[in-house]
Amino acid sequence: MATHRPLFLRAKTSLGTTPVEPNDYDTHSLVYRYPLPVDRSGAVDVTKAVVRENALDFFYPHMLMSGGEQMTAETLNKMKMRRDVFLLAFAAVQALDASDRWSFYQIAGIHGLPHAPFDGVDNGDWDPRNPDWWGGYCQHGSPLFPTWHRPYMMLLEQSIIRQAKQFATTLSDADEKAAVLDIADDLRFPYLDWANQSTRVLGLPEVFLVTDVPLLYLWKSFSTTSIPNPLKSFAMPVSVGKPFSSSDVYNPTAKPNYVVPSEGTPYTPQGYATVRHVNASYVSQKDKLNVTLMRNANTTLVEGVHAMFQHNQWLPFSNHFWSEETHGDGSQFGHYASLELVHDFVHGTLGGSGGHMTYPEVAAFDPIFFFHHSNVDRLVALWQYCYPNSWIPSKPLQLNSEGTYTDAPDSEANPKTPLTPFRSSAKNANKFVTSNDVRLVDAQCGYSYPEILLARKEGWTPPQMLDYVLKLYEPPENFIRRWVLMIERIVKRAFNGPFRIRVFIGKPDADSNTSVSIPNFAGEIQVFARSTSVRCANCEQTQCMRASLDLTKTMVRLGLATTPLANASDDPFSSDAAAPGNPFTIPGSLRLVFLDMQGRQLDPSTALGTWQGPKVSLYYQKGVPREQINEFTVDDDIDISPQTLQKIEVHDPQLSIAGAAQRSS
Repeated sequence: MATHRPLFLRAKTSLGTTPVEPNDYDTHSLVYRYPLPVDRSGAVDVTKAVVRENALDFFYPHMLMSGGEQMTAETLNKMKMRRDVFLLAFAAVQALDASDRWSFYQIAGIHGLPHAPFDGVDNGDWDPRNPDWWGGYCQHGSPLFPTWHRPYMMLLEQSIIRQAKQFATTLSDADEKAAVLDIADDLRFPYLDWANQSTRVLGLPEVFLVTDVPLLYLWKSFSTTSIPNPLKSFAMPVSVGKPFSSSDVYNPTAKPNYVVPSEGTPYTPQGYATVRHVNASYVSQKDKLNVTLMRNANTTLVEGVHAMFQHNQWLPFSNHFWSEETHGDGSQFGHYASLELVHDFVHGTLGGSGGHMTYPEVAAFDPIFFFHHSNVDRLVALWQYCYPNSWIPSKPLQLNSEGTYTDAPDSEANPKTPLTPFRSSAKNANKFVTSNDVRLVDAQCGYSYPEILLARKEGWTPPQMLDYVLKLYEPPENFIRRWVLMIERIVKRAFNGPFRIRVFIGKPDADSNTSVSIPNFAGEIQVFARSTSVRCANCEQTQCMRASLDLTKTMVRLGLATTPLANASDDPFSSDAAAPGNPFTIPGSLRLVFLDMQGRQLDPSTALGTWQGPKVSLYYQKGVPREQINEFTVDDDIDISPQTLQKIEVHDPQLSIAGAAQRSS
């Protein structure tokens, strides 16, 4: 059997390797890197990093190995024990008192509500009554979006490790106690791959849906065979949000007559659990969730992941921000899909109507949030392997326009910006993790992902990794030449909460009642927007985003020519096909329908009185064929992206918006 040589990488970071012990409540919270073997120069062996596994592999251990051989009983039992320990420890984190800094309630609350300081991390100038500052710590619409969530994941992961060690002390069997202590430090958060083949066919794994989850290891220290499922939901230990006074039907206590509020953030009373695709009885609808997830995974999600790996610049990859100053002339970022845009779509897909995942202020209270973000972090790590020199610009080309609990609106966002509230030092409570500290998951953080670990061991080049990812997430219909719709100047706060934009081709009368099962439906864009009533009143008009949608497959389905054809035998997607003319010259060719998450139609022309309307363009692109990937492709000194062969701005009357006066430009 072949052995892999160590690979030592140098990486500067302020993260230490010493955790806060489970019984230590004097030391403040911090994030530490997992220790790896070190050589004389201080470089670490990244081939020894423990991986975050695919949730399917982690929660469903089986006897067959990759080559078809049978796994030894000892190895299989260890995998079952590790799975059980993770579930038991995660449940223990959720059971901690709401005032405990290591509790799930406290850690989930970092992202948004309850808009309170986490472990004393505050900004002396922050005023909770000031509507101009966002009340959560999270970074969205910012180049720090990917890196802020990296220590966030590690903090919860390390809280689970603490509880696993506590669990070991309760075991009566000495061998089990020793085994759990041996496992604890290697527990890593599994990732939910919402765009892979399994999700496209089967939907969400059952382990995220069942009320009680079985324990697979035959424990000697206790007789319990199943526990309440910590992956399905989280019961709020205190009330979160504010009750709706306009009508009691908007509060969960109105069940079985509950109505999801049309705007704002839903209220969750004490003792009520998080939900997904909620019904009038305030119960999650798992079948509706799965139908939505499978449909979206087969279209928007796999296409979005594939698209975001075809450009090599950090800013357009990292976030969905748009402004007239930075993007108005079309010279920057114009037609790219971003990681954050795809991430937003997953939030709406999993949360659905009234689900906690749909709303930024409460999304992190649903346990599935962290499995989702583990996969987001994995995609970031894969993209970084493909484009190793691309990074957050030192010169702040994009500001943090919304602000956070500790950062003023329009503050600079660069690699040295403190990622509050995540401390990096046990001795200094005012020293926080920066993006530079966590740039590489293995060398600087001490964990890895299966593809990263394999690539390190096998010595893959960046083009080899890019080829692997583009093949892994190749859409069912992968057109090298394609039409992409870009919608810019989307005002995130237009409707006081999250909303959707559906796109139809050749259906000028489409509205909220139009079926998405007709061939004219091209897809939808989900806007993961905060409530205007929470914070950031000054950015209702200014905080905008961009989004893209591939129209090619819908055009083919409708029989529209996507390239000029000399005769019927020509291949419309051949490498020498010329750029066609505008395929949408007829009034009403493109139709946008704005909807809230309950499917009710919205009127963007009246939501904001001075709004100019969305800025809509068509891009005719030539993608990057896998066989052409080489070292040149991943050179970040050159802006590599799908080649724009033609750009067409779309206006009224070719573009129409359901129920709105035509003011788009």
